[in-house]
Amino acid sequence: MAISVEDKVVVITGGAGEMGSSLARRLADEGAKVVIADIADGAALAAELGGPERAIYVRTDITSEESTRAMAQAALDAFGRIDALVNNAGLFTGKPWDELTLDDWRQRFRVNTEGVFLATKAVEPAMTKQGRGKIVNIGSDTVWMGTPGMAHYVSSKAAVLGFTRAIASELGPRGITSVYVTPTLLDTPGTRAAFQQAHFDYVVGHTPIGRFETPEDVNGLIVFLVSDDAAFVNGAAINIGGGISMH
Repeated sequence: MAISVEDKVVVITGGAGEMGSSLARRLADEGAKVVIADIADGAALAAELGGPERAIYVRTDITSEESTRAMAQAALDAFGRIDALVNNAGLFTGKPWDELTLDDWRQRFRVNTEGVFLATKAVEPAMTKQGRGKIVNIGSDTVWMGTPGMAHYVSSKAAVLGFTRAIASELGPRGITSVYVTPTLLDTPGTRAAFQQAHFDYVVGHTPIGRFETPEDVNGLIVFLVSDDAAFVNGAAINIGGGISMH
């Protein structure tokens, strides 16, 4: 029998962005009900995915406790439950060590780490009441490689790995499982604008598969992790970067 996410209610932070919108479309195609949580406008995407019966957009600032709580409530009001949260929203631009400021550091941690905490904190009560749920945290393979020029980003994503393992232990007894997923550099218009061509040349030159990763390469793994087939996957770190880092 095929892996199924039929009628699963999945909240995606950063759901209107490049990675998030691709994942939202894939999950909707597979029959899931999708909550697009983003500070950017995702109303048109929600309409494209079937409107209020199948997908909703909730303007969400993941750095705000009030906003993330409202996000969770909107999901419950629309669909009655929350089966999975994909913590996808984040800031990824790099900066050399000598130019890095405390404000840069704090901004990355506020979005990439505190945002994951707040979104998880917001959906956990509903998942605890249900007796089940899945938290999927999108990390980065820079954590395994210690990529130069990205100390603030690497550190913020490494903190999410520790958080994933901690809640896997603490929330597992409630039926809530957590997973950390590490893509490599995705080939999207946003990343093309953020990095120089030399960075892309390095990535593709060191990837055994010989091509760039796209959001679509990640989607299948997320679909599996959200499904009941992955119910016993907890506290794992799953690398999906084509072999540029072999963790």
